[in-house]
Amino acid sequence: MTSIEEFIEKSNKASNAEEAFHLFSQTLSEMGFDRVVYSLLTDHFSLQKKAGHGIAYNYPDDWMKYYAEKGYDTEDPVPKQAFKSSRPFSWEGLTKTSELTALEQKVMNEAEEAGLKNGVGIPLYGAHSEIAGVGLASSTGGIDIDQNTLCKLRAISSQFHMIYSDFLTVETSVSNVRLTPREREILLWVSEGKSDPVISEIIGISIPTVRFHLNNIYQKLQANERTFAVVKALHLGLISPSIIAAPYQT
Repeated sequence: MTSIEEFIEKSNKASNAEEAFHLFSQTLSEMGFDRVVYSLLTDHFSLQKKAGHGIAYNYPDDWMKYYAEKGYDTEDPVPKQAFKSSRPFSWEGLTKTSELTALEQKVMNEAEEAGLKNGVGIPLYGAHSEIAGVGLASSTGGIDIDQNTLCKLRAISSQFHMIYSDFLTVETSVSNVRLTPREREILLWVSEGKSDPVISEIIGISIPTVRFHLNNIYQKLQANERTFAVVKALHLGLISPSIIAAPYQT
């Protein structure tokens, strides 16, 4: 069985995201968890990705399709628990200690019927309040999940999350973005809900010039609309709430 140290060494040498996930799922399978799903529970501006279930997975395809069609991502008690606590947990423990709604219990029952037994949820907290999660399960069941097992699974999942995120960041990085003083000024007014004509009047430039700067901002931030551009700029530290309030303090 692959040790945590061996997994770290191997995953650090992975050449791409797919190889990292293969090593991750292979190592977990050796521990009895042959089903894995990796999800982004919140938008990840650091990766330029929206929240989504199953960014990488080897869960049964028919279950993933059924899960999406039923909209279970908003009803599943497993990701809900990830928002409440950063500690790993077994699905069995979750059902015993939580008062699940009938629909939540239905999701859990149907997951087991789909061959996802002895499930484990592993929340992964990152910077900027970003939360990812790993779901693990066994096709055959019969796994004894104790605290030591949960700690090992968390360590392996954290290493995978770091490596996998690095590959996604390389592919879509905007961490080196720099805005000019004028672009920052315009984006601050955008964050206050000002329209292009109003911004034009406030800072004394033409409306086409405002839009010229906005288009440059969108390109630099890889954003396609003003609200997303503001949020990404906040997460990248290009603007801050205190600076946003500054125009009103004079």
